[in-house]
Amino acid sequence: MKQGVLVGRTAGLRPSERRRLEQICHRRHPFDALADELTLHRLAALCLRLETPLTLVVDDRGVCRFLWVGELDGAPSSEPLAPSGRRREGPYRLITCAGTARHALLQPGEREGLMGLDLNPTCWLRFGPSPGAGGRWPASLSVPAGVGASAWSCLREDDLATLCGLAPEEVAPDQDAETLVGSRETRDEGARDRVFLLSLGDGGQAQERRLAELEGLVSSAGGLVLGNVRQRPSRQNGPNLWGDGKLREAALEARRVGANLVVTDRELSPLQARHLERILDLPVSDRSELILDIFAQRAASAAGRLQVELAQLRYRLPRLTGRGLSLSRQGGGIGTRGPGETQLEKDRRAIARRLERLQRDVQRLGEHRTRLRQQRSDMARLALVGYTNAGKSSLLNTLTGAPAGQGVLAADQLFATLDPTTRRLHLGGASEGAREILITDTVGFIEDLPPALLEAFRSTVEEALEADGLLIVVDLGDPAWPEQLKAVETIMDRLGADRPRLVIGNQIDRCPSTELERAQALVPDMLFVSATSNLGLQHLCQRLQEWPPRPPALAEAPCQHSEVFSP
Repeated sequence: MKQGVLVGRTAGLRPSERRRLEQICHRRHPFDALADELTLHRLAALCLRLETPLTLVVDDRGVCRFLWVGELDGAPSSEPLAPSGRRREGPYRLITCAGTARHALLQPGEREGLMGLDLNPTCWLRFGPSPGAGGRWPASLSVPAGVGASAWSCLREDDLATLCGLAPEEVAPDQDAETLVGSRETRDEGARDRVFLLSLGDGGQAQERRLAELEGLVSSAGGLVLGNVRQRPSRQNGPNLWGDGKLREAALEARRVGANLVVTDRELSPLQARHLERILDLPVSDRSELILDIFAQRAASAAGRLQVELAQLRYRLPRLTGRGLSLSRQGGGIGTRGPGETQLEKDRRAIARRLERLQRDVQRLGEHRTRLRQQRSDMARLALVGYTNAGKSSLLNTLTGAPAGQGVLAADQLFATLDPTTRRLHLGGASEGAREILITDTVGFIEDLPPALLEAFRSTVEEALEADGLLIVVDLGDPAWPEQLKAVETIMDRLGADRPRLVIGNQIDRCPSTELERAQALVPDMLFVSATSNLGLQHLCQRLQEWPPRPPALAEAPCQHSEVFSP
């Protein structure tokens, strides 16, 4: 029964060479030793004949799973390196014959070492294609390095016969490496996406806050953060932002922890994303793409899904180049399309048609919401705006008295709600000064929100733009609330929201008293509440009875209602 397969650079092999390689694949190695010495001698003879490295991947039973022809660092990303099958037999070991007749490459190269880590082996036996002086065959045995700048650490250099006779139990990698391998397997089972972060900053509190926020975004998207690499901005790196040395360090750390995705805290251009993917040899997503993924998961209504698709297509359109077979020629010829058009051109045209259709749908959606607002023009409208996860949904549920499980989704995660929700709020009870207003919970904002995202969700934030007053909610339990408040006000100014604003400090039960004094000094008119503990809500309702102030009735404009609040 065929046990191993040939992979790698197998094109151009002669039938006789292919048969010899397959024969080596079918040879079994001792289960109580690292390798069969006679099989490795035959492998070395073929390595000299083909003038290319050959690598065996052997499981703990001594069965060769596949034989890789050529350099591991030249492996195409579309071809799987890891063996496939319904059952994994156990830990693997790599056996490589590399080098020339005079010079044996006993240590893996930088990129070759990273590709070797993808197989998650316990050890790597490397030897030259021919014996040295005195018939001694030089070889080395390496194990995955737990720490350090190199992916592999040399455990022992000796004669090939001596290393082949070692028992697998004698090859004991570093404790750190064993811990990493075990934790990697556990993470593989428990997480959908294993994410490694790339951060750029000066190392101060701003970078720490930005990195913590990025980790929160990854968690909201359903991923698991396994590690991060940080770098200070430098002009020497140019438009690539991160230097090649730091990227190689990130690639090594990502392999060690078993990450399958790299996320950056900066928005990347298409050229920068391709450069990072080429060096890291892993899929790369930036902060904007991560937010889009969260929006796609959170969109519950048809309108929300429509806007998410529009934003995703706008993001992906300039990033089509270099994806898969994007430059392959399609069918053409005489009387059709000449030499043929590329798949890239077809994809762009299809996306452009879809974008045009979505923009028309979004425009109709905006017109529909405008008609709804006109029908409710006799009531005052307030909008809850603020940073994501500031407690807007919890405040809306508490103010309107929504029963448990029937209110707006309120969860301790970023962008828990996406679609705007409007509720009636009765103020003053049965007294003569009672007032009924409409209060709307809008999508949360975030620092450095991409303009494309903001434009795609303009119809959603129109509820805030057309409201009579804005209630800006800040989380006083977060030490960075002043920066978050500034980011929200900047976004509202960019959108042209000139309505009166009232700042509400939420979660006063989770912040120290010094934070209340600081908030009072920075924003003198701030109202302090706690949506979860029902603190300060009565004072807030009393304030909303007279805020924003009602304008005097305009007799010369009968089409305007006297109950509508003006900016």
